[in-house]
Amino acid sequence: MNREEELEKVKETIKDYYSEGNCSLYNTRNIAGDIMTTIFKGKYFKVDICFTYSYFEVFGTTSEEFKEIRSFYDNLEGDSNE
Repeated sequence: MNREEELEKVKETIKDYYSEGNCSLYNTRNIAGDIMTTIFKGKYFKVDICFTYSYFEVFGTTSEEFKEIRSFYDNLEGDSNE
């Protein structure tokens, strides 16, 4: 799987685990010590989720890739409000 394909897999994984009311999406590790579960780990990217507080952490992205994921995530939030 190349980087582009893996980025699409990251977005699909976020969509699969997304539920209305998810707090947010980050590209940095939380400093509060929240319990995280890895839901995707590939060659380029890693996605963790905090089930307790309902947020994602995405690692390995460039600024542009994170913006793309953020836009995708924001659209999921918009879809849940309709």
